[in-house]
Amino acid sequence: MGMASGSVSFQRYFISGAGPADVTDAFVKAVNDNAFGRYGSVSADGTEVGWITPRHLFDTNITAEHIAVGRFVSLAMRVDRNTVPSTVLKSYIRVEEDAALEANGREFLSKAERAKAREAAQLRAEREAKSGAFRRMSAYPLLIDLDRQTVYFGNLGAGVSDKMMALFLDTFDCALEPASADRLAFRLVQGAGGADGLEHSRPFHLIREPHGYEGAPGDFDTGDRGFLGKEFLTWLWFKIDADDSALRVKSGDEVSVMIDRVLRLECDFAMTGTDVITADGPTSLPEAKAALTIGKQPTKMGLVFGGRTGEFSLVLDGRRMTVSGMVLPPSNNGDGQDLRARRERRFEQIADAVELLDVLYELFLRRRTAGTWSRELGRMRAWVANGKPSPHARAASA
Repeated sequence: MGMASGSVSFQRYFISGAGPADVTDAFVKAVNDNAFGRYGSVSADGTEVGWITPRHLFDTNITAEHIAVGRFVSLAMRVDRNTVPSTVLKSYIRVEEDAALEANGREFLSKAERAKAREAAQLRAEREAKSGAFRRMSAYPLLIDLDRQTVYFGNLGAGVSDKMMALFLDTFDCALEPASADRLAFRLVQGAGGADGLEHSRPFHLIREPHGYEGAPGDFDTGDRGFLGKEFLTWLWFKIDADDSALRVKSGDEVSVMIDRVLRLECDFAMTGTDVITADGPTSLPEAKAALTIGKQPTKMGLVFGGRTGEFSLVLDGRRMTVSGMVLPPSNNGDGQDLRARRERRFEQIADAVELLDVLYELFLRRRTAGTWSRELGRMRAWVANGKPSPHARAASA
């Protein structure tokens, strides 16, 4: 369990306010005070949560030795759900109704008798729930990067993530902010003075808007720039076609990027639905290019990219910036390191991969907010219309 092995999937969060800076005695005490079984009572929906170590579901013996790995803290949140399945309750009701029919010898039950059967079934189900008959236990890894004040949480669902954010706030007295495409964009360009450009940005389309189009539901909200994540994936696709998959970032390094395995496209105008393509090199398939020509853009994309720190593969959700199935490069000297050193190196690789994603996203944002963006967008539209890279785009440097 945890992010110490295998592929990893996560939602990233930024710590707001004065977050924990080190694994002190007070830090360990705060985690233990909110460990599973000690953190409040069962919620109204029958769910109980709390911290555990990544070792196993029942390990609430949380010590610095068990969770501190270099600049990282490796925890997990246990989630127990103890609700009665609807199919079980329906079956109990039927059993009670059958028993009532047999007892009175009639073919049908009265309304009052049906209500009594339902009440008896609910009482039976509640008794069994209290005994733990329907308990389902699960755990989700959480990695805290103390230096970067960042959290990686190994669950992409909104319900579990909300519970984790509440638990984190109660434990450390500081909130978490999801690193969505919107929030991440403003953080990346804030120092470069590009925030004004983002404020005035509007979603772009690669084809002419349909006649009578007045905006798709949720297409634009004055307080949300989530569309930038979708546009980032579209721009990456364009640059890969135009520049042979190599992008030069502001440090001067070249980052190679390929699109692989997964491609999900949605209509900008909410008119032609969604396409999901699963294949090697999905963007080379005719149906992928055809989707662009009828107004679709990618919202989820499988990426393989690499720089000085090695090659990573993952699936990126453009709007939420969530990562699925990330595969990390093998460690060159793992055999000569102890277990803790190997874990630390692996956690560093996760942070390196995310940093590389940020570098690429910032590269797009700087282009998006530059005065030359209209020319770049024109080349992208020509690329879609012609079905091949524009020679002007090929000559452009990233």
